[in-house]
Amino acid sequence: MNVEMWNYQGVYDLLSKEKRFNCHIVLTGACQYPEEQRKQSLTNLRNYFRSRNISYIDFDEEGLGYDVKKLIDPDILFYPQPYGGQYVKRHNFRTFRYKLICYIPYGVSVLSDYDWVYNTSFHNLAWKLYYPFKMMKQRAERIQSNHARNVLVSGYPNLDYYLSDKSEDVWKIKDRSIKRLIWAPHYSIPSEGNWITRSNFLWMSNLMLQIAEQYRDRLQIAFKPHPWLKSRLYEQPEWGVEKTDSYYDQWSNLSNTFIASGFVDLFKTSDAMIHDSGSFTAEYLFVNKPVAFVTNDLQGLMEGHSEFGRSALSQHYIVGDENDIRNFIERVVLGGNDVMFSQRNEFFENVLRPNATGTTSQFIVDDIKKSLGVD
Repeated sequence: MNVEMWNYQGVYDLLSKEKRFNCHIVLTGACQYPEEQRKQSLTNLRNYFRSRNISYIDFDEEGLGYDVKKLIDPDILFYPQPYGGQYVKRHNFRTFRYKLICYIPYGVSVLSDYDWVYNTSFHNLAWKLYYPFKMMKQRAERIQSNHARNVLVSGYPNLDYYLSDKSEDVWKIKDRSIKRLIWAPHYSIPSEGNWITRSNFLWMSNLMLQIAEQYRDRLQIAFKPHPWLKSRLYEQPEWGVEKTDSYYDQWSNLSNTFIASGFVDLFKTSDAMIHDSGSFTAEYLFVNKPVAFVTNDLQGLMEGHSEFGRSALSQHYIVGDENDIRNFIERVVLGGNDVMFSQRNEFFENVLRPNATGTTSQFIVDDIKKSLGVD
């Protein structure tokens, strides 16, 4: 669906080496994206796989999607998201309800026990749900209609890559004396009667460009917006298509900024992050680097999070206004005064590290082979 949700590389690599498996990567377009954004996501996917010499089956030009059922007739399908409304009819999981459906969460959920997180039709119909932590399975046992009988604790696939010594330097400026900051705003836009505790883009949009300009000789910033942000801005009367595209172009064109795609290599080669995202609340902690969460209502934010989510948030510097953000950049990012390092390291060792030996991808492949009786 997009590069950010591709966390099956390890599983694909291992299964492709097995004689009993014939693996295909099929591109699909997210239905809720505007046409231009959908096209851009597909372009990013093509570039990603081509640059790595990985074969794939493209999305068709008519927008119907490659006819997986007719032309492949798969036995097992891995999905990037559990939400049925994301896919064209040909790729909807209900089209394959008599097949073996698998899912690895595309991010680490930090939210409370909502049905849409754990108890959709997809969750209950799937053959295998591979969750990263025991606490996620425990929540699914309480919430899921089938009491999580299809859930296994596998570890988190991206952790295999975070722990690897290999990484690609995706930053515009390669000089490591120039600090590397990620800004990852959520897509939430506050409106009358619909304000949530992490709607910060509107007041931060100009500020972050000003900071990039002010510190251009010491700092570069990767703009990593939520994939839905652009489409939400298109709908805002005070923004619209022209202003939104112009704003994004500024991030592409400044000498010390760029728009980032993907996140594992980005995170590994960064120095710090500022965000108000959901899944990044835990995801960035895998690299144990200073991270600030933007909110003016920490208590309200905590109320919508699980116990794990609250623990992950507690590893962040909390910033709520321009002064807080500038202090974080000056003291922590540029000054190196990271007073939360030891605390984050303890969280990583005690909570995020997998208990099982070996990689997450190998665990998943071994489980599939064992479940099918395939040697």
